Amino acid sequence: MKKLSVDQINYINIALMVIAAVAAFFKPFETFLFAYAFFGPLHYLTEISWLHDKQYFTKGKYDFLFLLGAGVLITLSYFDILKSDDDSMKGFSTAITFIAFGAALVFVLTKNNLARIGWIALIALIGYKLRTADSIDNIFGAFLPTLIHVFIFTGLFILVGALKGRNLSGILSLVVFVVISILLFKIHPERNYPISDYVHNSFGYVKPDGTPTDGFFTLNYTVTHVFKMHEFGHPGITQSQFIDEINNYIYHAPLALALMAFIAFAYLYHYLNWFSKTSVIQWHNIPRSRFAVVIGLWIVSLALYMYDYSVGLKWLFFLSFTHVLLEFPLNHLTFINIYKETKGWLSGKPSAVKK
Repeated sequence: MKKLSVDQINYINIALMVIAAVAAFFKPFETFLFAYAFFGPLHYLTEISWLHDKQYFTKGKYDFLFLLGAGVLITLSYFDILKSDDDSMKGFSTAITFIAFGAALVFVLTKNNLARIGWIALIALIGYKLRTADSIDNIFGAFLPTLIHVFIFTGLFILVGALKGRNLSGILSLVVFVVISILLFKIHPERNYPISDYVHNSFGYVKPDGTPTDGFFTLNYTVTHVFKMHEFGHPGITQSQFIDEINNYIYHAPLALALMAFIAFAYLYHYLNWFSKTSVIQWHNIPRSRFAVVIGLWIVSLALYMYDYSVGLKWLFFLSFTHVLLEFPLNHLTFINIYKETKGWLSGKPSAVKK
């Protein structure tokens, strides 16, 4: 594949941002469900393959096994294979994600085994103690594997690219990314947006017994609740009325539709951004046998999503969550590179990031 210039990639990405924003604004739920099912599996598979060839950006050859193990534990917890009758397992996935995130930073900064053991033990203790705190659960349990991963870190990748290239196209792409994100929240007109049974069942809802179905409904509710976008319920309301209010608000309220448009944009552009950089990062330059496995698993995943969206979600849970964990070292390096690039830019020095 012919390598594109930095400017070409930036302008392509600006166009992709606009396309993703338009699709997300007019059909937020459909756009999200399509992007997650169609682009998601291929993104997980190709990024993990690429990260493997880059040794996951850590200082140790087998560091990725720790993060992989974290993914296994979280998956076992998700499917209730790991469970307990007491409170010892409460916040388990949150704690494991917290520990994996901290350990990834240790893997990036030091090769000293004694220091690694000490720091990871301390991180594990902190993670266990704080696992049930609302703020920690929201950040590491709800937002880090979802919106922080697809929106915040995508924005940071754009930022470090703009700082590295120090060109107009890079700055413009960052500005467009931020402006579109703000506009999607600001523009939420009253509209008659019909929700099909397929969308309703695939995205999820709260069942009469008060438990959510499989899907992404919980994310929207959590964002709405944490950022106080809407106060649900009032004194004297019945559980049935409370559940109806939640279901109706998430699917029909103008502000809730704006939130869904933002989430759909974040996910769709996150995937498109990855594939737009193919000529630069060369994720496709792998052995044919591995490429065949990637394509084969992608096709199987698409078939399962077409058969039943919830089946596709369960089939890909391990892969989708683990690719987030395996990217943690790169996320930390992005923060480090932003610091280096900003410091160099302010002092007039050339880019510190290797090209």
